[in-house]
Amino acid sequence: MDSLISALSKLFTQAYEQGLADGRKQPVIEHVMVSREDMPKMFQFSKDTFDDHFRYENDFPKPLIGKTKWYAPAVHEWLMDHSRNN
Repeated sequence: MDSLISALSKLFTQAYEQGLADGRKQPVIEHVMVSREDMPKMFQFSKDTFDDHFRYENDFPKPLIGKTKWYAPAVHEWLMDHSRNN
């Protein structure tokens, strides 16, 4: 019985470690530039919410292309850092 428990424990540990390794290979967010119009699709909030609550915050990422596009990973990181649920 102990050998079965030991074998299962080893199998579960290997599966867990493989899952972690696979997860680390997955990008959290695409490395793209995102416009105000794309914000709702990528981040699940409206353009008005973006304008009213995020866009003009002092520490929100600055647009990199003129005043119209933001680097998506920077926006994602800012949102994660400022999330009430985080």
